[in-house]
Amino acid sequence: MEPDLRKAKRLEKEPPVWEKFWAWVETLKPLGGSKLEKAVNYAINHRETLQSYLLDGRCELSNNAAERRAKSYAIGRKNSLFHTSVAGAKAGALVYSMIETAKANKLNVFQYLYILLLYMPDHKDDPAAVEILLPWSSFIKEHCTGLIDVETITPENKPQLPL
Repeated sequence: MEPDLRKAKRLEKEPPVWEKFWAWVETLKPLGGSKLEKAVNYAINHRETLQSYLLDGRCELSNNAAERRAKSYAIGRKNSLFHTSVAGAKAGALVYSMIETAKANKLNVFQYLYILLLYMPDHKDDPAAVEILLPWSSFIKEHCTGLIDVETITPENKPQLPL
C-alpha cells in the first residue's frame, strides 16, 4: 500500500485493538520483581512510542528487517577477530556497510561492487561522480538491478558516467 493509504487503514482498524490492550494492561497486578511486572512497566512507560507507527504509513510495524541486516554485522564481527590490523578491520566494516546498503536498495551486490571498483579509481575526488555512484542513483539502479556482462563492461569499455 501507499504510505497514506496504509496510515488511513491503520487509524481505522488499530486504535480499538490498542484500547483493548491498554484496558487489559491496567487490570494486571503482577508480582513485584517478576518478568511480567517488567513487561507491564515497559509497555506503560513506552505507550506513546509503541503506537508511533500509527502516525506515519512509511513506518514498519517491527524492526525485523533491521535486525536481519544487523545479523551480517554480527557475523562480520566474529570474522574481524582474524583481521591482522586496524586498517584491515576498517576495510572489512566498510565492505559490510556497502553490501548491506546495496541489499537495502535492492541491488545486485556483485554488480554494485563491480561498478564501484570500475569507476571509483577515476572519480574518487569528484563529488558529482560519487553522487552518481550512490546506491539510490538512477545510474546505479539502471546498471545494478539486472544481469551484468563482466566480459563486455570492462575498464576500457565502460559507459560514461552521466555528469
